[in-house]
Amino acid sequence: MPEDFRPNFMATGIGSLPHRDPLTAVADVTGRLTEMPYWPQLPALGPAEDMNLQYVAALEPLVGADLASREPKAHPGLGREEALAGLYERLFGGDTAGFTPRADQAAGFAPFCRVIAAAPTASFPWVKGHVTGPLTQAAAVLGHDGKAMLYDDECAEAVARALGVALAAQAGQLAALGRRVMMFLDEPFLSGYGSAFTPINRQRVVDLLAACLEEARQRAPWVVIGIHCCGNTDWAMLVEAGADVLNLDSAGFGRHLLLYPEALRALFQRGGAVAWGAVPTSEYTGRETVEGLWAHTRDLLTQLEAMGFERAQLAAQAMVTPACGLGSLDEARARAILDLTAGVSALARRDYR
Repeated sequence: MPEDFRPNFMATGIGSLPHRDPLTAVADVTGRLTEMPYWPQLPALGPAEDMNLQYVAALEPLVGADLASREPKAHPGLGREEALAGLYERLFGGDTAGFTPRADQAAGFAPFCRVIAAAPTASFPWVKGHVTGPLTQAAAVLGHDGKAMLYDDECAEAVARALGVALAAQAGQLAALGRRVMMFLDEPFLSGYGSAFTPINRQRVVDLLAACLEEARQRAPWVVIGIHCCGNTDWAMLVEAGADVLNLDSAGFGRHLLLYPEALRALFQRGGAVAWGAVPTSEYTGRETVEGLWAHTRDLLTQLEAMGFERAQLAAQAMVTPACGLGSLDEARARAILDLTAGVSALARRDYR
């Protein structure tokens, strides 16, 4: 992670938008999030853009995509050992072309890159990409025994490492645009961590995330990597795994993060940041205001100050995002949430130093 990473309430987004026109989606992002725009995932265009299918190409032949059922499938047409060997052969081969976003799976990626490349560098100093996280991805793939691939240790690790390569490959494409790059691993699965529905050992979570991050950093040591979880989780796990940025739905679950002061101190000490998901998404009503959303976020920061955190550090190591992706909303609501995100960022920079 760069030593000079000081986002100071920089605004960005999570990933998905409801649009069907990629050019409109890109324009809506780049027109509002001018410091760190992100390329839009567009699930309304079809199942190939669902987060559990969008990166399956990076996992072949261990995982395949069934677009009819909108489900990833475990090594279709191959035995487990053959499929594992095939994926590791790709990983060790060094050719990352098959790990980057494809036009038929990420319609917003190429238009986004064209817009950024054509703009003056000062217009968009940062860009953001995203990859499905290894736990969420492996939990979505059912093996031939009916169990999620997440609970097959060898296969789950292979998925984690392949997604790390995919993250680095995508980051390389974005860096070629002449901008600094942030990447997020999207891990909604972790919002259920600790429940009867997610029976996984804590250390296993840390190990899988760490394996993914290790593969990514071997290939792109300069990239800043965040982990997004849209619910409550054990945030210390993400810090232990090596995340540079924690991104949470702070509009709904912000107080849960305050239960992890030591993990936050460790994160800040190594130069990491918290991306406050200050603007509600699924809970968005249309009555929200920039002032009200910032007041809620400021209250969380004030509570951290009371725990001994320095205001200057909290401000320097903060970002602002929506609580989650916007793909399930309509375009008007999505635009309003992006506007609110940019507004909270601007107000925070004015009022909190």
